[in-house]
Amino acid sequence: MACLVLGSIWTVPVGIWIGTSPQRIRVAQPIVQVLASFPAPMLYPLALSVMFLFRIPFGFGAMFLMLLGVQWYILFNVLAGAMRIPVELKYAAQLMNVPNVELWRRLYIPSVFPALVTGWVTAAGGAWNASIVAEYLSYKGTVLTTGGLGSLISVAASSANFPLLAASLTIMVSVVILLNRTVWARIYRLSQTRFRMDL
Repeated sequence: MACLVLGSIWTVPVGIWIGTSPQRIRVAQPIVQVLASFPAPMLYPLALSVMFLFRIPFGFGAMFLMLLGVQWYILFNVLAGAMRIPVELKYAAQLMNVPNVELWRRLYIPSVFPALVTGWVTAAGGAWNASIVAEYLSYKGTVLTTGGLGSLISVAASSANFPLLAASLTIMVSVVILLNRTVWARIYRLSQTRFRMDL
């Protein structure tokens, strides 16, 4: 959840800012695609160096390692949602001299909300997968680990503890299904009923 919150803080405004301008789309979209295609684990040594430099506890650091991969799901979905905002609505808001704060609050954020929810769901799934790698790392001969389901799966796999591995995977799948059927389903229904642009 912390990954989703931190990722949304920068991806939502940046995605809307890029997606509401054809000129910015032409320049920024290829750059974003190249950055997103770069495998996040390849950045882990650099990220770990920064963590050690600032003495960030690995429990918090693991969250940022997960964020390196999952933030792009949110950005791409918000960008796609912003590109679908009808140009007529933007022009009408400009003609009425709607202040920027109101423009974002009344038009941009509600317009991209369905796409943002899709980004959250896919990012959450990516974060669960990334936790297996991010919570249990071997770095310069030292094993870095933190408490979490991802590290438990990694420890069970590395020690060939198949009963623990099966139990951990069952718990992860169960939690993901439970969240999808409750939290995400409710938010998705809200996005489809209250924030649809085609009703």
